[in-house]
Amino acid sequence: MMHGPSPYKGMTLFTQAGERKYLSAGERARFLAALPALDRPEERTFCEMLYWTGCRPSEALALTALNIDFEHGAVVVCSLKKRGEERGRHFRSIPVPSTFIEHLDAVHDLRRKQGMPDGGGSIRLWTFSRTTAWKRTRQVMDAAGITGKRACAKGLRHAYGIHAAIARVPETRIKKWLGHASLATTEIYLDMAAPEDRVIAERMWG
Repeated sequence: MMHGPSPYKGMTLFTQAGERKYLSAGERARFLAALPALDRPEERTFCEMLYWTGCRPSEALALTALNIDFEHGAVVVCSLKKRGEERGRHFRSIPVPSTFIEHLDAVHDLRRKQGMPDGGGSIRLWTFSRTTAWKRTRQVMDAAGITGKRACAKGLRHAYGIHAAIARVPETRIKKWLGHASLATTEIYLDMAAPEDRVIAERMWG
């Protein structure tokens, strides 16, 4: 586990004033419970995608029916942060609950689209802009009573990483699911989950 200053200087889970940039476990649960604040089912599935995969909004907006793997219960995300020859060619498969896959199918008619000649690869699941995506995510945050720097998609992504670390998911899997280029980036979740350490401590007390 990493100690001292993070070798990945471009990423931190706290502001300079010490404010959290990630959702706590309770806030994460409240976000999911607040999804009915959005009227349109396809807007709710977008926010659910961020919750269940920890992907970036731009990555979610690029998803098509072809990226939903029914057989393995996973979402196949193109890692848009990759550079050079890997940009647009690097994919990561993120396991999600089967109930979410079925919900996606019900809302977006995925199985029918996958039966099309191109497997639905030309039809994006969400056609709204990044600005709309940001607004809808913030709308759910407001309904859940979540404020500050963490009330955004990045806050959800950070929370996903910390939740996975607390659940003892191997850091190599967290790295893969979040699309990190280096384990040094992933380790910040293991090292900086101090406010969530009570969950681990309670296992020790028990």
